[in-house]
Amino acid sequence: MPHCILEYSSNIIDQPDYRALLLTIHDTLMQSGQFELADIKSRVIRHEQFLIGDGNPALAFVTCTLQLLAGRSDAVKTALAEALQQRLVAAFPRSLAQLQCSITVQLCDIHRASYQRKVGSTTP
Repeated sequence: MPHCILEYSSNIIDQPDYRALLLTIHDTLMQSGQFELADIKSRVIRHEQFLIGDGNPALAFVTCTLQLLAGRSDAVKTALAEALQQRLVAAFPRSLAQLQCSITVQLCDIHRASYQRKVGSTTP
């Protein structure tokens, strides 16, 4: 934990190195002191089919959802969201300048009592 899901619309102008961006996100999360590196799981999803408002092709989005086990304070969550948004803004400058691009970050608590996890062994 946490799970970081980065989604973006296919009309985004910038083409960042997504692996490098995910590494930056992992570093940002580690700097918070809230997580163990091996527990951070991230992925990127490009949306070919999307609709924003009336379908104007100048409308675009980048959104990051950070799912984490419940129990952290609002101050910690706010700091995480702000730090992640700064990284995303830095990664998509052309889209922000040339499109009506919305960059959002949201944190979602995972219900601790119902979260299930099984980790397999790396040895045969």
